[in-house]
Amino acid sequence: MIWIYRPYRNPVARRRYLRTAAVLYAISLTLIAYRYVQFGFTSEFLIPSLALLLTVTFFSALILRKPRYCYTDVMHIYVGGKKIRKDEVSYNPDFENLVVELEGKVRKTLYFEKREDLEKFLREVGFSKD
Repeated sequence: MIWIYRPYRNPVARRRYLRTAAVLYAISLTLIAYRYVQFGFTSEFLIPSLALLLTVTFFSALILRKPRYCYTDVMHIYVGGKKIRKDEVSYNPDFENLVVELEGKVRKTLYFEKREDLEKFLREVGFSKD
């Protein structure tokens, strides 16, 4: 099974990536404050500062909109370049937020855009509600 999610469509993933963007904005605002103290309000301050803020803004939009691909086969789950054995983890689904927490040797959170994809994934890995 192959599923795709985009962080802006899943509320949990969106919060995670917005935290990353907030850290990038904090770093860039710190650099802008340093350049303001160094140069004052001149073109040597304004042009690089605007370029930095635009870069961070476009990067934030990019990481929120970029689709992430995940897939499973008979024995493994492939997520973000990691290969996780299905039989070595336990599954904790959250149908409201469309996420599945994997716990075992590896702690990983799987995000989904649609409830159908989440249910199909849980059927494929053999999860049953006890």
